[in-house]
Amino acid sequence: MNVKDVMSREVVTCNPQDYVNEVADQMRTLDIGCLPVVSNKKLVGMITDRDIVTRSVAKDVRSKVEDVMTKSVISVSPDDTTADASIVMARNQVRRLPVMDNGLLVGFVSLADLAFPFPHVQEISNALESISEPRNY
Repeated sequence: MNVKDVMSREVVTCNPQDYVNEVADQMRTLDIGCLPVVSNKKLVGMITDRDIVTRSVAKDVRSKVEDVMTKSVISVSPDDTTADASIVMARNQVRRLPVMDNGLLVGFVSLADLAFPFPHVQEISNALESISEPRNY
């Protein structure tokens, strides 16, 4: 099964000039943990609830997304297999990945998306185990 078969195609995004408090409110309303950051139709980063807590809450309340977002984005292609996506998640300890096609954001895939209809239960289990392991910085 390929990523395009399980990914979400309607992706809510934000831009680097948005204020973090507004993005956090949007994430709360949508009950999501991250948003892709897009500028001129190009994916330039990701902002997660963890980014907001660790890089913004203790700092300036009027921070902009570009000040706290993660700039190095790991992504997958719609034609990658779901097993490959779960391996990428495990290696990078992330639960969600943007799906890019020819440089454009075309979807989003989460660990939960990969779990249904669970053709790769072992790979998903391994990914979750790796994601949950503490990192040594």
